[in-house]
Amino acid sequence: MINQYLRSNTFKKYVPDWISVGVLLIVFFYIVEPAKPFFRQFKLSDPTLQHPFATVERVSDNQLYFWSAIVPSIVIIAVHISRKNPIHILNLSLLGLWTSLSVNGVITDILKNLIGRPRPDFIARCGANTNVPLDQYIDISYCSSPLGQVYLLDGMKSTPSGHSLISFSGLLFLSLWLGSQFQCKPIVGNIITCSPILLAFYIALSRTQDYRHHFLDIVMGGSIGIVIA
Repeated sequence: MINQYLRSNTFKKYVPDWISVGVLLIVFFYIVEPAKPFFRQFKLSDPTLQHPFATVERVSDNQLYFWSAIVPSIVIIAVHISRKNPIHILNLSLLGLWTSLSVNGVITDILKNLIGRPRPDFIARCGANTNVPLDQYIDISYCSSPLGQVYLLDGMKSTPSGHSLISFSGLLFLSLWLGSQFQCKPIVGNIITCSPILLAFYIALSRTQDYRHHFLDIVMGGSIGIVIA
């Protein structure tokens, strides 16, 4: 049945959409993600940038992708199999999920690079040279980069929060999808459909606990993710 569907005109109509998703993912991982951001000036005396650098994150990048992309995909496939939904519904569901993720991924990195806002732990990433005036605006040319150049450049990518944006784009999509699939008692239905949203909130808020993002960053990221999802 799967092979028959893959050869059908119904499936072929959506092949360009899957190709677009693939292109967006390539753009995300290989073009906009490693691109250099706008290097905004900053002050060493700015207390919002003086937080410590967390060597261990509560939710790493790999964990973000797992919970926001892999888990929703597995859940959608599992529900499809258990409910014996038409395979076309599965195709559209996965396409919707990955379209949301890929579009959000590209948008967040483009905005990060254009805005170039320093992260709350940027002073630790900078490692400014001695004899630099504390209350004078400086740029990264004064930084010694004790953690490495990659971490220094990433330190200028605070706004919006990618974790917040991607988690809501994947997990909110899953919540809405589950809500459309299950017809059960209100309490059970609410628990099932709200669980992914609660996880998205945790992922977003963890970025302020790790001092990777300002609160405004996660609000902006979450808002974009919610709108696109």
